[in-house]
Amino acid sequence: MLNRRFLRIKVLQALYGYFSRNDGELRVGEKEMMKSIDRMYDLYFFMLDLLINLHKHAERKIEEGKEKKLPTPEDLNPNLKFVENELLVKLSTDDTFIHAVEAHSPGWADHRDLVRSIYRELIESDVYERYMRNPERSFSEDQELLVWIYSEIIAPREFIHELLEETSMYWADDLALANSTVLKTIRSPKKIEKLKPSPLYKDEEDRDFAIKLYRLTILHSDEFIQLISKRAVNWESERIAQMDLTLMKMALCEFMYFETVPTKVTMNEYIELSKDYSTPRSKTFINGILDKLLGELQKAGKVKKIGRGLIG
Repeated sequence: MLNRRFLRIKVLQALYGYFSRNDGELRVGEKEMMKSIDRMYDLYFFMLDLLINLHKHAERKIEEGKEKKLPTPEDLNPNLKFVENELLVKLSTDDTFIHAVEAHSPGWADHRDLVRSIYRELIESDVYERYMRNPERSFSEDQELLVWIYSEIIAPREFIHELLEETSMYWADDLALANSTVLKTIRSPKKIEKLKPSPLYKDEEDRDFAIKLYRLTILHSDEFIQLISKRAVNWESERIAQMDLTLMKMALCEFMYFETVPTKVTMNEYIELSKDYSTPRSKTFINGILDKLLGELQKAGKVKKIGRGLIG
């Protein structure tokens, strides 16, 4: 689930907080950073749980129709195609998903109006009508409908963004990745048996990457400031924006202490992050400083990369 870009962002946020507080404690900041990363998994299952609640609501509507005092023929013999959607049934009944949702999702019991609203929009849509009208059933059709529901009805919903901001301070910036991971979960399998939750980390190496980047950037901060100050002509380190300084420290850390991360990847990543997290002029400034420093560090033999294609 988590990619290196997301991990760099979380490390950047943690380091920015650490360097902004003169009395920051390394271990406290690291603990908060890892908590923020772990909460991403809660958000992922929270959003999957919304699909499960949508399925449960549809089942309740069918039962309510049958229990009416004067049920219509349609109430008594409802079209079950949606509630028997293979992916929805799998999400709602598979032990792996059930246990994970119970462990991570705070649930949608307090937000049933939202579930009802999503359901109403769904059943009033042309996509749903065509799906229900088609007598044929297939895994791919079930899958396509679920992808459409999530990408076109759930993901763009502004109220969900507001709700997440109120629920967790960590979730406001994480929704885009959570949404893409949910879509990957339901879009990827070609067979129902292949539907599985996404792991939080691709492997233990990614978790270690975040911790190492955080720790080494702090431990070598003074060294990095000296390097930056020599190349930041007419700029004292105190006058460089804290965000720009943090981005450059992280990049230098990767250049010098991460043997398996290509320098081009590092350079590109931090230039891109500067576009989202710093000023419009930061991209050019950071690119210029890092480009000069990388050349100097390589000449001094302080950039050591291992593996094919990792140098340069």
